[in-house]
Amino acid sequence: MTDPQTSPARPLTEPGDDDDPATEGLGLRELKKRQTRIAMHRSALELVAEHGFAQVTVEMIARRAGVSTRTFFNHWTTKDAAVLGVITGDSLEISGRLRVELEEHSPREALRAVLRDALTAVPADPELRDLKKQVMAKEPLLHSISSGRLLEVQAEMVEVLAGFLDGEEARTRAVVAVQVGFALTRSAFALSMAKGVDLLAAFDEVTDLYDSGIIEA
Repeated sequence: MTDPQTSPARPLTEPGDDDDPATEGLGLRELKKRQTRIAMHRSALELVAEHGFAQVTVEMIARRAGVSTRTFFNHWTTKDAAVLGVITGDSLEISGRLRVELEEHSPREALRAVLRDALTAVPADPELRDLKKQVMAKEPLLHSISSGRLLEVQAEMVEVLAGFLDGEEARTRAVVAVQVGFALTRSAFALSMAKGVDLLAAFDEVTDLYDSGIIEA
């Protein structure tokens, strides 16, 4: 009998990658990194579905994905990061990207660029999305971990954005801007699932609709 922990890894090329807008313009090296990351994310979800979150280890995930533990930690800081797999990097890395964007773009453009970039890490494969839903429903702890990470990311982004805004209400404006930005990403997820469209296209549609005034006559 084949050990599920050591089963051969899936090919790193994911079905649909050629049609995934998130891969457009990526060089061979970046495309390989994305495929490796998705393979580890899939492996992490499969293992949690099979054994439960507490029983899964980094070594198991790496083995299932066909990579070394060193490669695993080049992409993820912890096993729960690999299971959640939505936002790459930690809060400091994301806030650092925002800081770079703010040097060249307006606060609104910079914030949206960072959020849109984070969405490129979300696999386009609907089966993988369904698997994640099943795992999240089975493991309530993951919701707490996800919420904690999200709050950490938002707090760091607020600090960075507030430093670039002028006026006494800079921090308040930064809080609102970040909260609105994340609300738009949630709407994009909902629209993507409802219409069956690409997540990045959904995000662009949502932001365009928001900018137009949404319900103004």
